[in-house]
Amino acid sequence: MWNKVLNRVYDTALGVETGGVVETNIPDGGYATTDYLTIIRVLNRLELTSDDVFLDVGCGKGRVVCLAARRQVRSAGGIELSPELVAIASANLDKRLRGRIAEGHILLQDATTHRYDDTTVAYLFSPFHPAVLGTVLTKIRADRGNRRFRCAFVNLRPPDDVIFRKQDWLRCAARWVEKKLAVAVYKSRD
Repeated sequence: MWNKVLNRVYDTALGVETGGVVETNIPDGGYATTDYLTIIRVLNRLELTSDDVFLDVGCGKGRVVCLAARRQVRSAGGIELSPELVAIASANLDKRLRGRIAEGHILLQDATTHRYDDTTVAYLFSPFHPAVLGTVLTKIRADRGNRRFRCAFVNLRPPDDVIFRKQDWLRCAARWVEKKLAVAVYKSRD
């Protein structure tokens, strides 16, 4: 109850609408996000800088992108597979968000085909099945090469953890539980 009230307060203060449920075209998929305080803690752990290109993979209504766009980053974007959610997230970021600092964009894009060349930081809130996660991480590695990269995965389940452990180019830099959600921050190996 308290989280719902606090999330509404944040939405109102930021001028956005990121709560509720939206029917999507994605089989077995639906919109879900975590609360603002958890997202803020995760973004803080990612240590965003003015050189960062931030991407929320499976951005939903754009709650995380909106918070990132209020920080000193080069850009804050999101990709989403649902046209309905892309429309909402775009309106939140481009027309409603108060206090926006960074450039940003929301794209209707499949995470397995997106180009991650410029992405330095990614945020994932359990956006897809572990097999797809493996494909996306392999794609990020191919697109980024040996350039630095870090990401946060929120709601890390054991099958997701197995996929991350197979990524020899990433190391776990932090791991904690936030309101019953397992969170991990990964960084590329230097």
